[in-house]
Amino acid sequence: MIASSKSGFISSKVLLGLASAGVVSFAWWMMGDTSNENLSIQPLLEEVTSSEFVLEITEPGEIESAENVEIRCEVRSRSSSGISILEIVPEGTLVKKGDFLVRLDDAALQKDLLQQRIAVHQSRASLVKARADREAALLSMQEYLSGSFRQEEEQLESAEFVAKENLRRAEEYLAYSKRLAAKGYVSDAQLEADQFAVEKAGKELDLSQTKLEVLRVHARKAKVNDLNASIQTSEAKLKSVENSYELECTREKEINEQIQKCIIYSPSAGEVTYANRTKSGSEDGVLIEEGKSVRERQTIIRLPDASLMRVIAKVNENRIEQIKKGMSCSITIDAIRGVEIKGEVESVSEYPLPSLSRYTAHIKEYATEIIIHNPPVGIRSGMTAKVSILSEKYENALQVPLTAIFRKNGNAYCLVSNKDGIGFSLRSLQLGANNLNKVIVLKGLAGGEKVLVNPDSFSEKYTSNLDSDSDSSG
Repeated sequence: MIASSKSGFISSKVLLGLASAGVVSFAWWMMGDTSNENLSIQPLLEEVTSSEFVLEITEPGEIESAENVEIRCEVRSRSSSGISILEIVPEGTLVKKGDFLVRLDDAALQKDLLQQRIAVHQSRASLVKARADREAALLSMQEYLSGSFRQEEEQLESAEFVAKENLRRAEEYLAYSKRLAAKGYVSDAQLEADQFAVEKAGKELDLSQTKLEVLRVHARKAKVNDLNASIQTSEAKLKSVENSYELECTREKEINEQIQKCIIYSPSAGEVTYANRTKSGSEDGVLIEEGKSVRERQTIIRLPDASLMRVIAKVNENRIEQIKKGMSCSITIDAIRGVEIKGEVESVSEYPLPSLSRYTAHIKEYATEIIIHNPPVGIRSGMTAKVSILSEKYENALQVPLTAIFRKNGNAYCLVSNKDGIGFSLRSLQLGANNLNKVIVLKGLAGGEKVLVNPDSFSEKYTSNLDSDSDSSG
């Protein structure tokens, strides 16, 4: 008898379907009443023993790499259907870094590239014209300031100089006439005419100075403002055309990059695995093959790291509590026979896997990750595996076959052979953990006793009083 154990469970299907490998008693069971009726079913007995007890949970799983290099479609989808696969290396191909993997359909992109190149050329022509317009505006400003303006200014300055000289001479002649008139040599009329000449020269000087001032202050400013406006307009247009040209060039570059991404090369060595996602028993899902379409950021190929492999097992909810991180595992792979593979439970999902069918929605399964120690040569992602998880192990546990146990009113019982070998006694039991064959008995049996391993055919006589007790208590 062991001191402690986890509470086990007994599946009714297991109790009905498993046969014991124990000792068989070939003696007829005498019912103990006045009728010695021979039964067609013989009682099967097995001795209660203490031995090593191992609780292993065996589940199917699928091999995958713990680390994958994912090859995705980097081409932007032009429609909801995505872009077609024209060529792809066969699944299972061993590739090296730089090897060809996938060719996507770039026909639409090539058409876009041709149209975009036309747009680039047109934009470049507009850019050349805008630059020429700006240079012309700058030249107009330079020509005005150093050419036409200076020429006009010099003309007005010359006119001013002449006007000043005419005024000076008229003033000198008037002064001379005044001296002669004082001596009576010049008439009053002549003196008046000389005075008028001075006034006329003065007005001509004022006019020439006004013209020069207007040219320098007002006309120059207005002309410069007009020319500056033309320069600013040309520069703004040039900037706009430059931005448009850069945008068109960027678009052309992006299309070229998209075309380049239509041919995918391997970034590292590995074995090609298609990123298929299909629902069990259905044609729905994602299928990678030539002619199929993929969308942007969709994974096309995975390159698993063969040195970091794992098994993803689906564990039923009635056994998931028995599995803990760090438990040892033994793994067998159908495709690799005769190789003993060891592993360890890495993680157990907290949430059940989604059901793929409404018919199995009531079945809850949890993904359990098992890391494979020293993966053997030839192991590949997608291979099926069987995982045996060592949940519990006892060196000396009292145990009986699962088929010897039956339940009544929520309690566990067995039939124990009487010491005289005639008939059986009903025994209430406290059970511990169980595996596919045996269950640990914590209380109710002793070593050396013999239990009936096919009690279903004989238990009715010994459990009838349990039913009456239950009825009376109710």
